[in-house]
Amino acid sequence: MTTASTARLRVLDPQLLTAAALLAAGGVALVLGLSAGVVGIAAVPGVLRTAAVAVVFFGLCGWGAAIALAPARLAPHRLLLVLPLGATLSSFALTILGLFHVPFKLSLAVVIAAAILAVLRYARGARAQPSMAGAAGSAPAPRGARLLRLGAPLVLAALIALVSLIPIFRSGFETVPGQNGDAILVVGSAVLVEHAPPTATRNDLPINRIPLQWRSKYPIYYALAAVATLAGQNPIQAFATVSAVVLAATALGLFLFALYALRAPPLVALIAMFLVPLDRIVMYVTIHPYYNELWGQFALPFMLLFGWMYLRKPSRRSAALFALFLVFGLLVYPLMLPFPLMFLVPYGWVRWRRSRAQRGPVGWISELRLPRPRSRPWLWVPVVVIAVPVLAVLVRGFVEKALSALDVLLPGTSLANWSGTGLPYLPWPPFLGMPGSAALDYMGVAAVCLLAVVGLLRVRAELRLPLAVMIVVSGLLGAYFRLRGQGQLFFFKDLAFLGPYVLLLALLGLAGLAAGPRRLAAGPRRLASIAGSAGLLAALVVVPAGAAREINGTFDNASPSILGLGAWDRELPSSASVRVDVPPSGFQLWADYMFHDHPLVALNPLGGFFPHPPAGRKADYVLVFRPQARPADAIGPPLRQNLQFMLYRLNPALPGPDVARRGLIWDVTQITL
Repeated sequence: MTTASTARLRVLDPQLLTAAALLAAGGVALVLGLSAGVVGIAAVPGVLRTAAVAVVFFGLCGWGAAIALAPARLAPHRLLLVLPLGATLSSFALTILGLFHVPFKLSLAVVIAAAILAVLRYARGARAQPSMAGAAGSAPAPRGARLLRLGAPLVLAALIALVSLIPIFRSGFETVPGQNGDAILVVGSAVLVEHAPPTATRNDLPINRIPLQWRSKYPIYYALAAVATLAGQNPIQAFATVSAVVLAATALGLFLFALYALRAPPLVALIAMFLVPLDRIVMYVTIHPYYNELWGQFALPFMLLFGWMYLRKPSRRSAALFALFLVFGLLVYPLMLPFPLMFLVPYGWVRWRRSRAQRGPVGWISELRLPRPRSRPWLWVPVVVIAVPVLAVLVRGFVEKALSALDVLLPGTSLANWSGTGLPYLPWPPFLGMPGSAALDYMGVAAVCLLAVVGLLRVRAELRLPLAVMIVVSGLLGAYFRLRGQGQLFFFKDLAFLGPYVLLLALLGLAGLAAGPRRLAAGPRRLASIAGSAGLLAALVVVPAGAAREINGTFDNASPSILGLGAWDRELPSSASVRVDVPPSGFQLWADYMFHDHPLVALNPLGGFFPHPPAGRKADYVLVFRPQARPADAIGPPLRQNLQFMLYRLNPALPGPDVARRGLIWDVTQITL
């Protein structure tokens, strides 16, 4: 090779390749938007306002923590921890203040003030703290390289957030997308914590209390409430954008986990952080929306990363970050408990065996240098004060949820409360990056699994066993619930957490082939390189195609007609009662939500997990859902109507008791251990 040709090849340096990857990612996002039918920018101003508020608020709350807690090894990318740490810490802080009955707006002011003080406290230290390269004695990276090192992940995270917002851009207004009725309870829970402590019951609010089954999840409702309040919006408007920001933070976690724990090259980690969130099942969780599960998926890569860092080389910083994300993740989504257990327990066992063979301590406790209670007794007073409500409410909720899930694991137990027609068994391929469920998609699943094995062989030797245990055991659990029947919810949640990590390993396997395995001779190595490169290009098409299918089939959960019911609610006399004749469905839940200012009854209320009005017939007005016929006991023409609903006056001479009431009824009134 001549000197000239060598010089030309050097032009293709990592910075140029990263820039090309960013352009390709931007092109994919643009194609996804155009294929979904986005033609206007009506929703852009509101989305930008909410996103700016979320990024500034979470960023402010996480800046000082990222500087103070980021381990030295993560110094080059510690700014990528700002948003995830801010979302976690602010949610926790608001929850604790709420449990002490501090008014919500005062809590917000306290959290923001504390965040500003932390930024001022650590700003000088951040300027003085050396980078990892500097600390190692090597020359610091050029300014352009440092900017690209941080800018590229942030740009990709922003693109992923924009992709998840395509249904909102297509609709032209900010609303809740998807088909999951849980979202109604989420926005109602956010409204409740804006006006009352999280454990309160308020019959004057759309959702009069947070579900008992969700009482460990209070922090994520405070996050939504905080962003909505600061943006001057209601939680319905802020919902999709907050979910998009959480997905972007998840992508940052996947990038850091791939880069540091799995030892992926930077460009490969960037490719993975873009494609894995576009896995169809990840997009499904985000936009349908499974808000609670989305926060669990956000916490998992940070739990794995900092758990690995702590067990490998214990330090107070890695321990603090591990504990923070572990507690947060398990509280907001207790059902994810098996994943950190299956990864960290085998790894801890490997580290313990190695330390024992070397006759040295593992240092998991000694390196923390915990203060002794007798030396500083005053230090434990605030810890105990905060721990009391956390244990009494949040930890109790986690234990209840975890035990209720463990109770149905054994064969022969009933899965009636964990299944339903609303969520059938989903096919396997969309969990593993495939767009559909045809024969070709199942062939793609086989290829992904094979490539995941290749990728597993390329990660750190010490992580092969933990990753293999996590993947194999969780895969067997998914198959177990698929074979049992009535385990749709467990099957879905198990594979929704598993699939992205199998896809991540498969992408690492493709990248390894594209780099050309050194063990092979020149000819086979060239063929492997061509196959790996072709596989990566195919992944850039196939995985976004799955996201496109999910996005193109997802529309408004709260439609303009549903939101229009809020005006009808305000126009009716405050004492007037409304009978909801809308069939049991998400539309009925929204009708109950929107008419919360009035006493309600329903002919056929939707019960079970969801709150509902009392069953009854007598009321002043009746709401029906098109194309229902005019109720026989209605009087005159419709008083209000839109594309989906009609409101009539009811015959005042209707017989029977008047059981209409404000405040919905919950069928689940207590949870016992």
